[in-house]
Amino acid sequence: MQNKERRKATYLDQKPKYAATIKEKKKQIMERTLQFNTRSQPLECGIQTGSRKEENNIQITLRKPDGSLTKDTKETLRLMLEYFTPEDYELEDNNCNKQVRDKTTRPPNTPDDCEFTIDEIRRVIEGMDNKKAPGEDGITAEIFKQTFKILP
Repeated sequence: MQNKERRKATYLDQKPKYAATIKEKKKQIMERTLQFNTRSQPLECGIQTGSRKEENNIQITLRKPDGSLTKDTKETLRLMLEYFTPEDYELEDNNCNKQVRDKTTRPPNTPDDCEFTIDEIRRVIEGMDNKKAPGEDGITAEIFKQTFKILP
C-alpha cells in the first residue's frame, strides 16, 4: 500500500509540471502553424489573443502580397479564400482533373445523395472542438466558426 501512495504522491507532484510542458508545446505548435514562411507561401500570419481568460477572441492578420497586413476579419478571410481556392481553369485540366470535374458536375444518382442543408453544415461546424489541431490546410475550428458567422 505504501508503494501505491508513493506513486500517487509522485504523480500529484509531477502533474502540474507535465501540464505546463504540454501547454507550452501546444503553444509552440500553434505559433509554428500560424507563422507562414513568406518565401514559400504569400501569407504571413500573426495571432493576437485577449488577455482576460473569459475572452476567447482570436484575431488573425495575414501579410498580403504587397507586404501590408489585413485590417479586419473579412479582409483576412477574403485573402485566405483567394489563396486556398485559386481560380479554376478548365483548359489547364489533366486527365485526373477531368475525371474529378466530370464526377462533381453530374447530379447525385440516389435519393441518399441529397445536398447538405445550411442547418446541417451549421451543426457540424458548431460541433467542432476548438482545442483540436488544425488540418493540413492550417485552418482551425475557430476559423471555420468565425467564417460561417460572416458567410453562412
